[in-house]
Amino acid sequence: MHELTALVGLLGAGTCLAERLAGPTRDWGPPAVVLAVMALMTCGVDGAALAAGACAVAAAGLWTALAGPPGGRGPVVVDLATMALLTAGASRSEPDAAPGHLSGMNMPGASGTYNVRFFLLLVVCWALARAGVHLIALVRSAGPTPADGARGGGRAAVREAGSAAMVVAMAAMLA
Repeated sequence: MHELTALVGLLGAGTCLAERLAGPTRDWGPPAVVLAVMALMTCGVDGAALAAGACAVAAAGLWTALAGPPGGRGPVVVDLATMALLTAGASRSEPDAAPGHLSGMNMPGASGTYNVRFFLLLVVCWALARAGVHLIALVRSAGPTPADGARGGGRAAVREAGSAAMVVAMAAMLA
């Protein structure tokens, strides 16, 4: 099961990267960092490397907040902050897990510290924050026009699906 969730998470991160690859580095750089950290996590690296990965994802989130694309900063920053928190949670795993067992995924050494409810709470908070970003954008603007929906509908759907797959799969790996 954890191999399947790892694959879904990597595919979600890859989808986010592929959707932004045509733009400048400030668009595709942070998803590339997330994909690299998720790949390290899937390979079963130790806690120190995952803590460094969490810092890299948090730095990518800060970079996106300060220099990211003006139209899509909010959702990306929420995704990156959630991924940084999940990666930091994974860094607390048992250091001597068997190789190839995805040592950061089930966290057997941290029993009692983390549980399914915590990660469900994190996913729900992520979903609410993402919804809040979109609602704030709607309140600030005059509202969506029919042309807005036709212009970015397909790419926005791919971006949202990739983000959801990435966050939910990573939370499932850690739960």
